[in-house]
Amino acid sequence: MLTVHAAQVQAQSNAAPQAAVSEAARAPALLSRQPQGQLLVDHLQLFEDPTRALSIEQVRTPAQEARFAYPDNPLVGRESDRVLWFKLQLRLANPADTSREWLLLVPTVSTHELRFYGPYDTTGKALAPPVTTGMRHPWSTRPAASEQMAWRFQLPDPGVYTVYFRVDSTFARIYAVSAWDTADYLQSTQDKRMFDGVSYGLLLGLLVYGLVLLLVFGEGIYLYFLLSCMCALMALAGFNGHVLRYLFPHWPTGAGIAYILAPALWAICKLQFGRKLLRLRHFAPRLDQVVRLMLIALGAAAVYALWGPHPLWMFRLVQLAVVVSTAVLLVGAVVAVRGRYWPAVLYCIGVALLFIGICAIIVASWGWIAWTPDQINVTQAALIAELVVFAVAMASRLRLMLRSEQALTARTQQLVEALGTDALTGIASRVGLEGPASIRIREGKPFSLMLLDLDGFKSVNDTHGHAAGDAVLVAVGQRLQRQVRQGDIVARLGGDEFAVLVAGRTSRETLADLALRLVKAGERPVDYEGRTLSVGLSLGIACHPDDGHTMPLLLRAADRAMYHCKQQRTGPSFAFASDLPASTSDRPPLSNAAATSA
Repeated sequence: MLTVHAAQVQAQSNAAPQAAVSEAARAPALLSRQPQGQLLVDHLQLFEDPTRALSIEQVRTPAQEARFAYPDNPLVGRESDRVLWFKLQLRLANPADTSREWLLLVPTVSTHELRFYGPYDTTGKALAPPVTTGMRHPWSTRPAASEQMAWRFQLPDPGVYTVYFRVDSTFARIYAVSAWDTADYLQSTQDKRMFDGVSYGLLLGLLVYGLVLLLVFGEGIYLYFLLSCMCALMALAGFNGHVLRYLFPHWPTGAGIAYILAPALWAICKLQFGRKLLRLRHFAPRLDQVVRLMLIALGAAAVYALWGPHPLWMFRLVQLAVVVSTAVLLVGAVVAVRGRYWPAVLYCIGVALLFIGICAIIVASWGWIAWTPDQINVTQAALIAELVVFAVAMASRLRLMLRSEQALTARTQQLVEALGTDALTGIASRVGLEGPASIRIREGKPFSLMLLDLDGFKSVNDTHGHAAGDAVLVAVGQRLQRQVRQGDIVARLGGDEFAVLVAGRTSRETLADLALRLVKAGERPVDYEGRTLSVGLSLGIACHPDDGHTMPLLLRAADRAMYHCKQQRTGPSFAFASDLPASTSDRPPLSNAAATSA
């Protein structure tokens, strides 16, 4: 990876005396092997070719040679759509390096076309044929197999040699050109490759994370996060030159389309994700309308980039839209935070990280600060950091939604119970049973209470799971409901306990017949996902007012009778409380339902 330090450039430009530095810069650059490359930008001469048609033969005429000039501040300047010609004079600092292979590195991957000419000796003879490469040409044209524009050359003796190169680019600028020993350059790229590998690995992990959330929950916000990660990965791969190298080595047009579209699509998906995460329609409707207008503008720019020419103003529009939309979403996040929507806090952090990273490269492209290749690494790290923070924000949103859903479920359960309905089975709940029973007791009306408990229900839960147990409870509740009259009440008291209120004074024979029907209906097998589930029933019967004048006493009496049935291995599966001894000293502990009521 080429490393150019702005401080180094600034130190060179401020060194005293200024005149001596300027004179040294105009002398041929002395090539010497330096592990971190030798910066040559101060030795560059250039001029702009407004015709875009000059050949190397025309450039080397006296009239055109006179146009070459040294820029005052080479690394500070606006990008522009133009053709620039550069000239560089070189000589070896060490005569022993005549056999060494050098690499002239132009740190850019976005150049449409770059042509290298020379080196020319003092007689004007070219020592090597021209080399043409760039984004408009296949990967095989790269002489050094480098993502950035690099050219191999040799100097056969310590004399002065002249190198020319022509840059045709939408983003043409003065580049931090450097010279490297080829082996040193290949070694230096390992850090960059490792950094890119870690970056792509993180983005792929975030892609998987977004895909899982999308498949599980199916919400649009997860789709936009997934698309943001995909477009960010494609944009970074384009900025680093990997799209041309690995995806479209033989189709440079495809690499160019990806390079242009990926940033715009990333910005669109990022805006949509921000709208959804921040709930702008709810918290800030006017800001939401502004973001929608930006989405339309970005979408139009993306379509134009796909089907029309690619002028620089379109890229400026995308850059400006990213900066403005980031600021707008930051304001929206602050509004959401004021509404106590806490995932917006994490969103603020992520947007702030990206804003800093984007400004580093955009401000340099506008010509406000010196440009260095390291700025793309800052932007790359900031973009990934933003997506990581966004992933955490989504987790926070999920936790908030889970809490809200749990609170809503609890509230719904309370309302359902308050209405006297059991949420699982749809029959009456404890409240739905005790209310009418209390009214009958208060009015002195007779009724009978049957308490039922499922035998073997625990083994169903343990063997087949709670979903199977719930299916048994629902089936039993529905079957019991079908066995009673319209005025009678079937209720689930909790767990695997049911109760039946038989209105009016009913004969013992009728109650016994009903009890048998209830037991047989409840014991019929239940089909669950191809499995047959079976339970038994034990039933106790208590009558008002003979077995108790209050609901707790009636439940206690029915519970004693039901427990008596459980202890009997043979005989009927029901018992009357009136048939049991009156003494309470030998009564077993109450079941959960009876104990709760008592």
